[in-house]
Amino acid sequence: MDRIYAALLRLYPRRFRAAFGHEMAEAFRLHRRELSGGASRAGFTARSIADLLWTAAAERKDALLSPREAPMLATDVTVEPVPPIARKPLTPEQHDVSRRQFLNRAWGMSFIGFLGLFGMSSLSFLWPKLTGGFGTKIAAGDYKEILKAVGPKGGYTPLFVSQGRFYLTYYEGSGDSPVYSIVGAMDTKIQALYRKCVHLGCSVPHCSRSMLFECPCHGSKYRLHGEYFEGPAPRGLDRFPVEIVDGKVIVDTGKLQVGPPRGTNTWPAFAEAHGELCVPRT
Repeated sequence: MDRIYAALLRLYPRRFRAAFGHEMAEAFRLHRRELSGGASRAGFTARSIADLLWTAAAERKDALLSPREAPMLATDVTVEPVPPIARKPLTPEQHDVSRRQFLNRAWGMSFIGFLGLFGMSSLSFLWPKLTGGFGTKIAAGDYKEILKAVGPKGGYTPLFVSQGRFYLTYYEGSGDSPVYSIVGAMDTKIQALYRKCVHLGCSVPHCSRSMLFECPCHGSKYRLHGEYFEGPAPRGLDRFPVEIVDGKVIVDTGKLQVGPPRGTNTWPAFAEAHGELCVPRT
């Protein structure tokens, strides 16, 4: 019987034997156990062979009609791609700007704007636009016309230039003090005297009677060419360099020069007052 079973088992397709060979062997052993229990040997054998043949024929027919497949014990493994990590969507609360956030941002932007305006204002104050005002080179006018106005033909009357805060005066002295060569007084015969009193900074007007510059604040007095005459002032009036460019008088108000010291007297013609003082002595 074992040989018969082995021969019949070879009639089945290979994939069937690989899948169910163990179960068929177990069933065959059960049949043999029934036979030993007294069942009809001839009937059992005929029935078993018929079942095996019928089943083998059916399995082979299915195997021929269906495409070849892998053994049933083999498992097809498919690898699914790992999906990308999805970002968690923002909640409506995260989309909205809270009142605290709005106020913080508003105050921050306001503070930054204030600092920007303050910084630009500070820079504008520290570095003003030097386009012709005080602190730059100023064209005072035609040299010949100014020389005629402030010189002997004009009665030695100083010419005040408000844009540069200085007086243009005539000079025909010896120029013994170094400041005269620095400001170009010997070459141009013109001086640009700063109107600010060197004592405490008051504006000093010119007195046409005495031909002196007389400070109304504390009585300091200066000669026509800016040298010290009397009063609490420590020196003569400060002044600016003068040059002649293309027939024009150019005064550099960015280069203030310290006036001559007390005791300087380079032009005897105007060493004393020519008339009554505008600011009486105290």
